[in-house]
Amino acid sequence: MSSGYQEFQPSAELLPYVECYWLHRFETQGERESPVQRCMPFGTLELILHLDDNRCDALFDGQWEKLPPAFLVGLYRDAVQWKTVGSCRKFGIRLRPESALELFKIPIAPLFNQFTDLESCFGKSINRLVDNVYGLREMRDVVRVVENFLRGLLKNTQSGQRHISEATRLIRQSKGRLSIDALSENLFISKRQLERIFKDHYGTTPKMYQRIIRFRNAYEAFSGMSSAPNWADISYKFGYSDQAHFIRDFKDFTSEVPTYIFQDQYQYFRLPDKQVRFA
Repeated sequence: MSSGYQEFQPSAELLPYVECYWLHRFETQGERESPVQRCMPFGTLELILHLDDNRCDALFDGQWEKLPPAFLVGLYRDAVQWKTVGSCRKFGIRLRPESALELFKIPIAPLFNQFTDLESCFGKSINRLVDNVYGLREMRDVVRVVENFLRGLLKNTQSGQRHISEATRLIRQSKGRLSIDALSENLFISKRQLERIFKDHYGTTPKMYQRIIRFRNAYEAFSGMSSAPNWADISYKFGYSDQAHFIRDFKDFTSEVPTYIFQDQYQYFRLPDKQVRFA
């Protein structure tokens, strides 16, 4: 039994829209069940394709449900638990949230903390992408097919929603430390207008997105440490008012304290040390 996670860097022309591609695989003999894995909220969209017939199960409302062959995950604020029975490969396109508007021209507000199968979202034409990656063994080939599909969308890219795209980028660039007041001032719009455009486009508030991004950066910072982190230092570095605030935020997003997450990283999606780049 083996399991692995790997990331692949997008081409330069797609980097404004795609954060990375990733592969998570579980290999075993027969019908052995994988350990339960947990995916953290990263402040991104995930377009996920099963590359083979076997599909994962995810836990929703206390029940394990089989995931669709291909699906789009909206912005999430909760950690998601999943597992598989037998060998399974999932390929993901980790999208910056503004790409839904700029690249795909679809609303994602209804998908906050939700997912949907790709055909419901994009129509039957998306099945060509799903069919073209099915069964491919080499990641170089999978990435090539996906990038050809995405490049086809670049021709009709629109960037008319300047405020929401710029606000999203500014929050990421500040690692979630930019206040909502400062964000409004940077964009020359009122806080009420900022709240409305976030709700209309993403289904959540700028404050929630800011919290998710700060959580992600703090999580990534300590997940790579070899010894127990100093939680007070982590709290200060990422702009939490104090250690209690930091721990409260982590429990809100993961239902666990950060010490447990650090000690039990086996169950959590980990970012690799570096991304693979195809020439």
